[in-house]
Amino acid sequence: MKPLKLAEITLTLSTFGVITFTLCILWDLTFPGLAMTKIWEGLLPGFKGISWGSYFLVLVEVILYAIYTALVFVPTFNFFRARTA
Repeated sequence: MKPLKLAEITLTLSTFGVITFTLCILWDLTFPGLAMTKIWEGLLPGFKGISWGSYFLVLVEVILYAIYTALVFVPTFNFFRARTA
């Protein structure tokens, strides 16, 4: 099997994170009584309630988190894949 590629994993994680966060914001707007806004404020630096500024800031953060995750995960995975092959 081929080794994982950093760019593919980064794009995959970024897309997953952006879609998931967008769906969560839509959930918060649709069901304000069940909103997760307080959780987001604790987990995501700079997030202060639902606004366009916070939304775009978090999109950038999600992409940066995806890059970090891919930078750690892909070489580690490929290393252990090569050792066990």
